[in-house]
Amino acid sequence: MQKAGLFSAVAVAGLGTAVLPAAGAQAAPVPLCPRVIGVCTWTEPSFEGDLRLLFDEEAVLAPPVRSAVNQDFQTWCFYEKPFFDNQGKMREVNQGETVNDFGFGAHSAKRGQCEYND
Repeated sequence: MQKAGLFSAVAVAGLGTAVLPAAGAQAAPVPLCPRVIGVCTWTEPSFEGDLRLLFDEEAVLAPPVRSAVNQDFQTWCFYEKPFFDNQGKMREVNQGETVNDFGFGAHSAKRGQCEYND
């Protein structure tokens, strides 16, 4: 009877260590975004830097933003240039999408799909 109890304790302890991640494993950053109907943006990649909430279009984002979580019901377009100038880089962020890094500093943003030049 004591052997069965010892075996169970060892088996449970072994299961506990089997599900732990390796010591060097790094978890992906989890953005801390308030539950709002809008877009959480950060001035740095990986949801670092200053947090800014967007509820409506912003013709000039100063400082520019680099990462975002879209909790709005619509797609948003982020523009590298101010005033929604589509001569620079643009990035659509769909409903429910999380973007770790735009790859550029976005200087303006508005609801809707990006309008590309032909």
